[in-house]
Amino acid sequence: MPGRVLVTGGASGIGAETCQVLADSGWDVVATDVTLADGVAPLDVTDEAAWDQVFNDAGPLAGLVNCAGIRTRSSIVDTELDDFERHLRVNVVGTWLGIRGFLRRHHPSAAGAIVNVSSVNAEIAVPDQAHYVASKGAVSALTRAAAVEAAPRGVRVNAVAPGPVRTPMTAERLGDPEQAAWLDARVPMGRVAEPAEIAEVISFLLSKKASYVTGEVLFTDGGWRGHA
Repeated sequence: MPGRVLVTGGASGIGAETCQVLADSGWDVVATDVTLADGVAPLDVTDEAAWDQVFNDAGPLAGLVNCAGIRTRSSIVDTELDDFERHLRVNVVGTWLGIRGFLRRHHPSAAGAIVNVSSVNAEIAVPDQAHYVASKGAVSALTRAAAVEAAPRGVRVNAVAPGPVRTPMTAERLGDPEQAAWLDARVPMGRVAEPAEIAEVISFLLSKKASYVTGEVLFTDGGWRGHA
């Protein structure tokens, strides 16, 4: 068995699919989410004390997947400060608290791996989402910085950067024929991803098959970044 892994955002979308893929691969999965669901432990990733409780309850971990995140759409001039800061708190601070908690508890004699979920929009900006773009850019940068500090501790830190994925977060946009057609045309592969396709990449980055991979942001976007 690979070991125990904690997954945030595990109640739906990429997080839920990641929990399933990892469980099928032999991982002992601890799923967490701010949304209550069967088999999912409650966790507000912006709450430092809640992180401590989840880590203490989970016990020794071999892996961590920081998948929890939010995304709203509004122009810079129409975005309220609270919404901008909320994206930073959930997407960046939540990821940082997970990384810090994992590293503080990890025994250097054991191998460990962390996978963060960034986005193609960390590098490819889109209109009306500057707050989201900024937060995911920070996640990518945090991943690279954390990898440098974590390597001597025996922990690898990488990120997956998806393009458009069919999840509850994107359901409204993909339900609009005009927007769905725009996305299909924008992606060289001509379609959006399914959550399982992202989960499989996360599984790879956690696994021993990626034992010499750290500090990478692996774009899983159907060619979007290369086509920009």
